[in-house]
Amino acid sequence: MSNRPQVSVNLTKAGQYTALGYRSADSSKLDGVSYIGNKSGDAVMQYDRAKLIAQSRSFMNDNGIYRGMIMQAVRYIVGGGFSLQMHTGNRSRDRKVESLWAKYWRRPEIRGMVSGRKLEEMVCQEVICAGDTTLVKTDKGLLQHFEAEQLFGKNTNDGIDKDAFGCPLRYHISPYNKNGYLDTSKAKPVSANNIIFVANIDRPSSSRGVPAAQAAFPGIHRINDVCDAEAVAWQLLSRLAVSVTRSGGPERAYQESRADDIADPEGNGGDLSTRVSDIGYAIMFNGEQGDEVKGIDRNIPGKDFTQSLRTFMRLLGLPLGLPLELVMLDWTQSNYSQTRAVLWQAYNQSFEHWQCLLSDFFLGPVLDWKIGHWIQSGIIPASAIYEYEWIKPTYPWIDQVKEAQAWGERLDRSLATHAIACKSLNLDPDEILQQREDEIIDAIQRSKKIESMTGEKVDWRIFAGLNLATMPAEPVVKEEDEKELPADE
Repeated sequence: MSNRPQVSVNLTKAGQYTALGYRSADSSKLDGVSYIGNKSGDAVMQYDRAKLIAQSRSFMNDNGIYRGMIMQAVRYIVGGGFSLQMHTGNRSRDRKVESLWAKYWRRPEIRGMVSGRKLEEMVCQEVICAGDTTLVKTDKGLLQHFEAEQLFGKNTNDGIDKDAFGCPLRYHISPYNKNGYLDTSKAKPVSANNIIFVANIDRPSSSRGVPAAQAAFPGIHRINDVCDAEAVAWQLLSRLAVSVTRSGGPERAYQESRADDIADPEGNGGDLSTRVSDIGYAIMFNGEQGDEVKGIDRNIPGKDFTQSLRTFMRLLGLPLGLPLELVMLDWTQSNYSQTRAVLWQAYNQSFEHWQCLLSDFFLGPVLDWKIGHWIQSGIIPASAIYEYEWIKPTYPWIDQVKEAQAWGERLDRSLATHAIACKSLNLDPDEILQQREDEIIDAIQRSKKIESMTGEKVDWRIFAGLNLATMPAEPVVKEEDEKELPADE
């Protein structure tokens, strides 16, 4: 009988369940892959969260691809800012609250260094870049913004004290010292009632978030290396490689050359193999007769570098829901329909998630807090019900004529509001309506002025900038219709 070991082969398909379990689990064991199991979200991230945040911060400082990707996402998500629209049932009261909010939102941060719209961007950027961010409601009625690293306490793994159900009781905020380092010895506990905490939580057992694009960090490192390799290859190709053949070449070349510090980093004198002659535009290699110098292939590191890079960039944008066109701001390979479809998918399937996170956990709590202040101050009545909604930024217009036609049809069919249409152009609907009201009043007055001077009636819509060709004719008013009607009781 043969002494060769018997090997059983599982011929089932990958992922198929058999009497021995799932084949995919057996394969991972053979490959030496291990997984973290039976741990909560907080337990899994407590060791890695600080490292991931530090890596994300480093990418924001040093990696143009990552920084551009994050900033593009933030600018599309926040756009021209969120607009408040009150629904109290009283238009006068609605305008009062909206006016109070607009005045407060000009400088809501305690340092007075950022506007409300800029604060929206900073909160969004922090949540995407670091996973979460914290704002403290101060006694002055202003907000104090803290970075994710500052939410840290000595006796807590995540900087948050919780009750038996996991509800936050206190948040521990640590300041930076005068040298810019985190001083955890001076961590201050703040009641959860005075905290606005915005986090991108992805597990029911998690209390903190991690950078949204952390799954793509290994790829970002590799793409950076590929780009550096390509740049170095082109840098070498920009110089001339010259072969010099002459009598006594090596000896004479040694006298004319210098030590190659790169080849001999310890600073030794070096020999012939570690010496070069560099004349700026060319690198000269001196050797014996018969030695040969060949040029470098221009297809290093690959012939399809551009296409490969585009594919990598597309994969990098997946964690944020960013299509390649938004990552690279390159629409040269798309037509109008494709561009509009890409933007629509990005906004409705990805950006809306972040916009809802900002409105539900940041803007809404801040507004509720300020409404309470205004009620206590007697500025607005306490008996009213203060319902509201946030008009979120929409995707930008690609083709002005086609977008105007599309929005016009939406408005005609009551599929959108005038406020949402204005927001798509980063315009304030109240300002637009007020300006339109002023223009119409001015146009009517001008029309009456001309009529009183000449006796000729002139259509006031001419002075309001309206397109008369697309509007119905102004109705003719008969004399009996001009009689004064009794006032409404």
